[in-house]
Amino acid sequence: MRLQAAALTAAANQIVITTRDGNIHWVNPAFTKTTGYTLAEVVGRNPRILKSGKQDKAFYQQLWDTILRGEVWHGELVNRRKDQSLYTEESTITPVKDGQGEITHFVAIKQDITARKQLEAEFLRSQRMEGIGALAGGIAHDLNNALAPILMSAEFLKMANKDPDQCRVLDTIYDCAQRGANMVKQIVTFARGSEGLRGVVQPRHLVQEMIDLTRHTFPAAIQIRTAVAANIWTLPGNPTQLHQILLNLCVNARDAMPTGGTLTLAGDNVRLSAADAELSPDAKPGPYVVLTVRDTGTGMTPEVRARLFEAFFTTKEPGKGTGLGLATVHNIAKDHGGFITVDSAIGRGTTFKVYLPAQPDSVAVAAAVEQPALPMGQGELILVVDDEAVIRNIATQTLEAFGYRVVTASDGAQAVVVCAQHLAGLQLLITDMSMPIMDGKMTIRAIHILLPRLPVIVASGSESAADSPLLKELDVQAFLAKPYSA
Repeated sequence: MRLQAAALTAAANQIVITTRDGNIHWVNPAFTKTTGYTLAEVVGRNPRILKSGKQDKAFYQQLWDTILRGEVWHGELVNRRKDQSLYTEESTITPVKDGQGEITHFVAIKQDITARKQLEAEFLRSQRMEGIGALAGGIAHDLNNALAPILMSAEFLKMANKDPDQCRVLDTIYDCAQRGANMVKQIVTFARGSEGLRGVVQPRHLVQEMIDLTRHTFPAAIQIRTAVAANIWTLPGNPTQLHQILLNLCVNARDAMPTGGTLTLAGDNVRLSAADAELSPDAKPGPYVVLTVRDTGTGMTPEVRARLFEAFFTTKEPGKGTGLGLATVHNIAKDHGGFITVDSAIGRGTTFKVYLPAQPDSVAVAAAVEQPALPMGQGELILVVDDEAVIRNIATQTLEAFGYRVVTASDGAQAVVVCAQHLAGLQLLITDMSMPIMDGKMTIRAIHILLPRLPVIVASGSESAADSPLLKELDVQAFLAKPYSA
């Protein structure tokens, strides 16, 4: 018996012995280590002192029905330690019977599986993100194909239009389509974790763009205010991603004010000391630009604030939110070496402050860049291959407007036939990579059999194709990321 007692005491798993009524008779040291309760504190008490509220009444009823029938119960549950922290355990409860077959005690063997559950959750999140990455790539390809003719059409119409008012409308169409293309890149950036191109960014321009956008698209009941320091520093970053931070925060603010309110966007310079850097685990001493988005909306509970930046967490109705907006904001800020603070309470609105490392000595000047004149063709013959008719049509119109001759094909097989018909005059191939019947790779190889030195430009709605070793192998001269323009 002493040997058995020693084994129970030394066991790595928690062991709890209770009476038939459920009162604790004995626990081993593994139990006290996991829960924080001493043996003296739990003997004679009911295990409900560990209840977390995460399991409902029906769960415990099923457990008791099982063990009172003399059967073994096995399952997982979330319990609460003495310090109020939660943990997940895997538990097996076995009834102990006397000589007459009556249940006298229950022996529970428990294992803390919190770490394992966290790893499983992280693995599932990783798998989900891989799936989203693949989905985002496919969506990006299709959206870029849809945006390409809009960009090219707007640019083509502007070339032939001298009316200033109409040109401004065309500029708006072009800019919005380009912004849409950048948003597509942002989706892929979030899903695949790519960093994107970075440069020196002037926060004042970001805030002004957002003010212009919100004033035209947000309900009239929402007042827009701004306060940006006159001497605000620049910061190193990806302008599209930083724009995405403000956009996502502003959209959240709008949704928090369904009956109207005030949205404030601000920008300030801050130097954090070592003591100030305790604001966040990600904070470091140094100069920061602080972008503030403040609303007078419904506010948030502490429970919602605690999960705010979790991917897929949302308080919105099904179909009205993905749970990726604030997760994207958090990821972008972190990738830029920054961090976010949130101040919110029910009934008094929410304030997000995004701290981004600044460059006090750098200056970003928004100077008008004179676009060089695009070269005119001299009647050179170009073969354009794309399975999207609208892209073929607008590409033809644009190239012809610049003095080139154009022949087209809707797939690789047709492209080879067209090439064979123009062997003497063909001087350039522009082809999509993703096409039915014969893809871009097979098309280029087949055409290079007929014209080994024909220059090739690859166009694709999948930006990752630009880094493919296949392009070098196919002797491709240039890559065009859709949507492209003249």
